[in-house]
Amino acid sequence: MPYVLGIHVGGTVTSAAVARREGGRWGSPAPVGLAAQSPTLPTVLCRVQDGSFVAGHDAERQELHHHEWVVRGFTRAVGDEVPLLVGDDFVAAHELVATMIEWVADLVAHRQGHPPEHVAVAHPATWGPYRAHLVHQALGRLGIGDVTLVPEPVAVGLDYADRQGLDDSDAIAVASLGGTSVDVTVLRRREPGFDVLGSSLSADHLSGAVLDDEVVTFVRSGAGVELDELDTENLRVRSDLFGLRTACVRAKEILSHQPETTVPVELGEHRAQVQLTRSRYEQLARPHLERLPDLLSQAVQSVALQSEDLAAVVLAGGSARTPLLRQLVGQKLSTAPRVDVAPELVAARGAAVSAVTAVSTETDEDSAAEPGVVIERPDELDLAGRLEPPPADDPPEPITRPPVKVEPMHLDPPARNPRVMRMITLSVAAVLIVIGLVLTVMHYQDGGMGWSPSGPGLLSTG
Repeated sequence: MPYVLGIHVGGTVTSAAVARREGGRWGSPAPVGLAAQSPTLPTVLCRVQDGSFVAGHDAERQELHHHEWVVRGFTRAVGDEVPLLVGDDFVAAHELVATMIEWVADLVAHRQGHPPEHVAVAHPATWGPYRAHLVHQALGRLGIGDVTLVPEPVAVGLDYADRQGLDDSDAIAVASLGGTSVDVTVLRRREPGFDVLGSSLSADHLSGAVLDDEVVTFVRSGAGVELDELDTENLRVRSDLFGLRTACVRAKEILSHQPETTVPVELGEHRAQVQLTRSRYEQLARPHLERLPDLLSQAVQSVALQSEDLAAVVLAGGSARTPLLRQLVGQKLSTAPRVDVAPELVAARGAAVSAVTAVSTETDEDSAAEPGVVIERPDELDLAGRLEPPPADDPPEPITRPPVKVEPMHLDPPARNPRVMRMITLSVAAVLIVIGLVLTVMHYQDGGMGWSPSGPGLLSTG
């Protein structure tokens, strides 16, 4: 069955969704489970001996023993001049992003039995055309040339419009709460995509990693374990620390729909059970969460809008589940934010919507040869954020132009400057006066007045 694939490469996790064509029509996108017990996959790569990469949990497991071959956080380094060190080799960040996309696309194609008709990738809002172009070129070198690149907030908006519906010209605010940063963007609906109003606002202090750190610190303190008591060079201790962080992340997710949970602690010789309630977690997270409503309000005002002008405020990302966050945003903007039941998957679903649009556009373009059908080609970067492949390296053929006869242009001499003429006249007059004085002195020396110099500095009369 034909399908298109949407991929969201986040700072910490990667997700995917597919939309299938049934009876000539495309169905709604559905998430694809990338791991055994999770629909998402850690955005982590590990280089193996043959030079290839493994991704996700397989890469994370290698981090304990071969951490120098494991790389994460590369989505934020795209466009940097300095490549990343992976083992004993330097690899550009955009090449790593393309490798992660290829790995997910191959995994989905293996499960579906054949490759997708089109691939769309949701990327961070902070990427501009240059960074997107680098990734597009890297994908082309891997054989993935027919691909759409769409900014993450646009993908979130496409998913919301596909499920809830939006009128043309409706404005929405999208907050993407990722693992490494938070991006806030205001969009305006323009079929078939969105216009980005102004610039996205970003902040690192509200990321999922910051909230995870708060929970880990609380749990470790509750178990009576200090970091300086642990031998972090010991592989077992490092493995326990990784397991503790995973348990804390899981506890944070549980507290979004349960009032309390228990976090098991196994750090070296320490064994404990730490209880964490939702109210306690909200106390830890409130100083960070309170900044998002202000960031949203700032983004809306920066594009000359008010909260009443918004058709919706959409929160995406795993941290969007926090009930306190929804409450704070609702109080600040006087509107209840929209949060999906799986907010970490909406960007991948929106990317799949973009892929459906791209395939439908190509189908329409194929029919342009029929009489009476006129299809306008989209710009290089259309409203859905699709970046067309770069032009070929071969130089274009020169354009033959007819010969042009050029007549010489007559230029009048510049007008004389009166001030300059006066200066020349005065100079000539001064020269004439000096000449006259010299002639007069010579005449006196010839005795014309009856006196002549008789010695140095003396005059005598006859």
